[in-house]
Amino acid sequence: MNEAIWKGILAGAVAGLVGTAIKTIWEEVAPSRPSSIDSPPVVLTERVTQETTGHVLPESQKPAVEQSAHWIFGTGIGALYGGVTEAFPQAQKGMGSMLGVALYGATHGSVLPMLNTEPWPLHKPLKFATSEFSGHILYGLTVEFTRKIVRQWLNSRSSTVGL
Repeated sequence: MNEAIWKGILAGAVAGLVGTAIKTIWEEVAPSRPSSIDSPPVVLTERVTQETTGHVLPESQKPAVEQSAHWIFGTGIGALYGGVTEAFPQAQKGMGSMLGVALYGATHGSVLPMLNTEPWPLHKPLKFATSEFSGHILYGLTVEFTRKIVRQWLNSRSSTVGL
């Protein structure tokens, strides 16, 4: 892999962290589900825990499971996006909004309902469905904005250290 793609992956990972932070704050202001309903990462972890141990996931572990999954996934998607934009610059069109739409469609709009971890978007109350969709758009915009800044910084560092 060439240096530009590695820089893109690094910039994307940093951007994914920032995007996840912004989406996390967004969901505090505009929740994507009632507080009494577990998130998809918790539902999936609970299923695996029950299948492998026969026990229920303790309530005290649910927040850590949810946050860990979101931060790891958000950072990973950011890194992937950063690498892809190096190889295919047209992926940046829409200032990251297309990333948000694609991510929503690939998760909450399809796979997660198919796995029966949450209802299909049209079967959710409108305020929760729109919050989830909006949060993904905000994540995508934040990732692209941050990725560009970090990528420019990496370029400036390379030129000053002779890379």
